[in-house]
Amino acid sequence: MRSFTLITVAGLLLAAGPQAALAQSCDLAAKDVRLAGAGCAGAWFDENLRINELQAVGTAESYKLQPSKEMMSLIGMGSDADAQALDYDEPPIAAQLAAGARSLEFDVAYDPKGGLYKYPAGASMAGELVADDYIAAMVTPGFKVIHILDIDFNSSCVTLTVCFKAVADWSRANPVHLPLIIALRSNDERTPMPGATKPYKFDAAAFDALDAEIRAAFKPEEMITPQMVQGSYPTLREAVAAGNWPKLGAARGKVLFVLDDNKQKVDIYRGARVSLEGRAMFVATDEKSPAAAFVTIDNPAKDAAAITARVKAGLIVHTFADADTREARKNDTVRRDWAFASGAQMISTDFLVANKRIGKYEVHVPGGHVAQCNVQLGPARCGGLDLEPASAPDAAPLAGPVHVP
Repeated sequence: MRSFTLITVAGLLLAAGPQAALAQSCDLAAKDVRLAGAGCAGAWFDENLRINELQAVGTAESYKLQPSKEMMSLIGMGSDADAQALDYDEPPIAAQLAAGARSLEFDVAYDPKGGLYKYPAGASMAGELVADDYIAAMVTPGFKVIHILDIDFNSSCVTLTVCFKAVADWSRANPVHLPLIIALRSNDERTPMPGATKPYKFDAAAFDALDAEIRAAFKPEEMITPQMVQGSYPTLREAVAAGNWPKLGAARGKVLFVLDDNKQKVDIYRGARVSLEGRAMFVATDEKSPAAAFVTIDNPAKDAAAITARVKAGLIVHTFADADTREARKNDTVRRDWAFASGAQMISTDFLVANKRIGKYEVHVPGGHVAQCNVQLGPARCGGLDLEPASAPDAAPLAGPVHVP
């Protein structure tokens, strides 16, 4: 009996938005969306796809602004390559999300007392005047969002609280969006220069404070946590191997967090837990770990096979379509194209939108979609349709195809 797979117009309106009103009924047990019925795409996606079965693009250093001319001159004294690597910026957070970014990344510095980072040493060396509003924001206690301490410090949201507010405001205004992945990295390495700030090291207390800041910004019902995915399985790794990721219908409008950091930091964050019980963030870690759900593999052009193997093993893989502006300056699309072909679900770029000063290089989902069915996990099931309703406010797709090898 398949009566449970048929839903009425009223049900469709709840599950998939206004576009579902076109349908009389939908067969949600159909093997792909094309067989579900007219107007049934959103409902079929929500019932049949899990969040690891999609691919979407996001931004690396999502907060970064262009360094000043004075700072670029100082950086260029080291090498032209260093200067080129930092010579880019990102639009405001809400604009990135509106343009189709479904993952963001923030480098965070621990500043429990406030004021530690208000006078960057590099600014003094470069003769750059630090803005009053920057200093005022830096005086407040809490995590600061900085790319390179004392050097590349300009951000569209200098405190993590402000960054999170930008995400939460956009998310609440666009409740049918695909889940947003927010990657966080600890920034506690002292920059080798005279007068450099001595940062607080991330310890267990710092990570507890980071979890608390996440939970202060997002309500429990707005988040997907490791414990939710683990469910009744003995470990998180066993849960994702069994395909226990949430379905899209349960994940729309929500945010999940990943600590994308080195092994030492991951171990501190995990502590004595079997997996990540009670934690707000997933971790990017070794695929054999009991806490494994996310894996980061930097270069898809070199490691496409490794990415594909982990995608097929149930993990979500984070990779990078470009790095240090190198691909953008040459309009080299090889790494970008392998990122999609590998099946990596979380593809990061510094060029969601082309930077006119650098060239025409940009990265977005093929067909101008916000997301697509994973090319390694049954791409035909989506029928070439976008996984996020076009009627969603501010979810404007980007134009132009991406060719995969």
